[in-house]
Amino acid sequence: MSKQEYVVDSFKYFPHVRTSRIMFDDFSVERIKNSLLEETELSSEVADKIARDTAGHLEKLDLNFLSAPLIREFVCVALLENNLEDARAKYTRLGLPLYDVARLIKVGDKENANLQHNPETIHKLAADTIFDQYSLLNCLPSNLADAHISGAIHIHDLEYFAIRPFCQEHDLRFFLRKGLIVDGQGLHTAVAGPAKHPEVAILHAAKALAAAQTNWAGGQGYDFFNVWLAPFVRNMPYKQMKQLAQMFIYEMSQMYVARGGQTVFSSIALECAVPKIIWDIPVVLPGGKVSTSETYHDYYEEANAFFNAILDVYLAGDYLGKMFNFPKCEVKLRREYLGKFEDEYLKVAALAAKFGTPYFLNLCPDYMPDIVNSQCCRLIFTPDSDELKDFHKGAMRMGSLQVITINLPRLAYEAKGDDNMLFEKLDEKMDLAKEVLLIKRKVIRERMDNGILPFCTMDCLGEPYLNLDKQVLNIGFVGLNELLKAHVGKELHEDSNTWSFGLRVIRHMVDRVNAYAEKTGYRFGCIQTPAESCAHRLALIDQRAFGEKAIVQGDIGNGGIYYTNSSHVRPSAGIPLLDRINVEASFHPLTKGGAIMHIWLGENNPSAEAVWALIKRIATQSLAAYFALTKDMTICRKCNSVEGNLQTRCNRCGAEGDDLEYWSRITGYYQQIRGWNAGKLQEFKDRHRYAV
Repeated sequence: MSKQEYVVDSFKYFPHVRTSRIMFDDFSVERIKNSLLEETELSSEVADKIARDTAGHLEKLDLNFLSAPLIREFVCVALLENNLEDARAKYTRLGLPLYDVARLIKVGDKENANLQHNPETIHKLAADTIFDQYSLLNCLPSNLADAHISGAIHIHDLEYFAIRPFCQEHDLRFFLRKGLIVDGQGLHTAVAGPAKHPEVAILHAAKALAAAQTNWAGGQGYDFFNVWLAPFVRNMPYKQMKQLAQMFIYEMSQMYVARGGQTVFSSIALECAVPKIIWDIPVVLPGGKVSTSETYHDYYEEANAFFNAILDVYLAGDYLGKMFNFPKCEVKLRREYLGKFEDEYLKVAALAAKFGTPYFLNLCPDYMPDIVNSQCCRLIFTPDSDELKDFHKGAMRMGSLQVITINLPRLAYEAKGDDNMLFEKLDEKMDLAKEVLLIKRKVIRERMDNGILPFCTMDCLGEPYLNLDKQVLNIGFVGLNELLKAHVGKELHEDSNTWSFGLRVIRHMVDRVNAYAEKTGYRFGCIQTPAESCAHRLALIDQRAFGEKAIVQGDIGNGGIYYTNSSHVRPSAGIPLLDRINVEASFHPLTKGGAIMHIWLGENNPSAEAVWALIKRIATQSLAAYFALTKDMTICRKCNSVEGNLQTRCNRCGAEGDDLEYWSRITGYYQQIRGWNAGKLQEFKDRHRYAV
């Protein structure tokens, strides 16, 4: 018997194999065959041939050691040699080159500006790469995976596509009534009953969001936050009330437990007092009891006082005087409040002037409902009749299952000036996005059935806490401005006909999304995409693919290029502020699933009165649904001073250069700009800032 025949049959001369279970084992052709049968759809005969072909390749190399990954690579080669590409895709190993892991450790990554470079983040980024690959290879058919890879569409949070839904708005009353089961089962953690004391209620509110973040990929938040907690602060001195607010905000800003070393991406929506729409809703009292005699209207003063206490904490900043990043502070603007709570709104305006902290959910336009939730960077949820029933029962949950972005400029490059072709291409890309969303829905259903999402599957009013039928499947877009420039020759703000064509494009998207909903029975939405990373990624892909034909913003020379976010006016456009507001806000009634308007402030210390006048004008004289005023900040790392605007020298200690840290709003949250990707950094430099 020849050496080749002997080795192929028994392999006694092969070294021990270093397995993926971190142990040594004997080499075995039969084990390779069995793994092929288990992981692919090959017949026993073909699997046996591939296993023996692999052994033959390995025997020729005279190796000193073997590892399971190396064997798998040779099996994949044998599969390709036998034209078994589908089996190779199923059998491939996911992972990172040693060089990439070393780079993650030493340098990190700037895909997500909210991530600090620390051990948990490094671990998350390595895991993200594996799950990115898994989603593209195992969850999605090749045409949909290729659509993402090529930049035709962008699948957000791809690393969580296979295991988590996206974001969720929670009803705090559910936890005030039922208590807290942070693992969703009560088997792995302690179970707490309904809070009887205000401090416990605050801690339950914080821990519920932290627990939810382990099951969701995106933001977690509460609506009516100060209203639902009003019964817990009755007869409480204002100083103690402020301490309670401080406890919650510090908890949410310091629990460094989320998604690989982040604080929870959290938000709280605040009301100046108790809006009329909930005056008659029975109160959830300390201890979880629902009152039979009191409604939230009876806690009008407490809700107002707690609103002020929360704002005072945000205004003070942290121990060093820095702004709080999370929870995002979302303030409702209602016509019934205007002229009635001027002092409160002036305080909100002072917070915007000092830190740029508040986000404004504007319920003044006629098209906006009285009950609406905002979440993440710009998602907006409007309850239907079933969700309104949940609302009155004290357990309304609303969320987005997934967001897919359409690369609008790509459509113009492919249409070559033909309107009909442009809309045909748009339909094609939206159909791809729809298919991805339907797969995501199926994937999450399987995860829930398999018990992988225990918080999502805990009981809530006799149904799973996450009801898939109530989740929104969102299709977003990026680069309307560049589509218009490429297709009609002008930008969004330059011509009324161009503006009208832009509205036509987005209206077409909305109509198609509504058609998807009618046909499938599922909830689809059209949104303005946050595009923190994809505006840069898609511009890079298109610039390489289309060269000078690609219309991008930024600096091609240093790679700092990007597409203008969603249907926004180009960031650097030096047009009057009111013109920018009117153009951008005109899209908000269309993109009811999510929208935001950014106003970049250029003054060091604008007055609260001037800021409030602008806010009130936007609320009452525009169609804006959601907006924010962004104040750039300079933080001195040497003396810890905090100053408005972008300073080149610390006014307290004289520090310069790397001792100065710049902070601003990247999309829907504040973060230091040194962690931003190249495209967002260039956009930051390009922003046209306004004095008010």
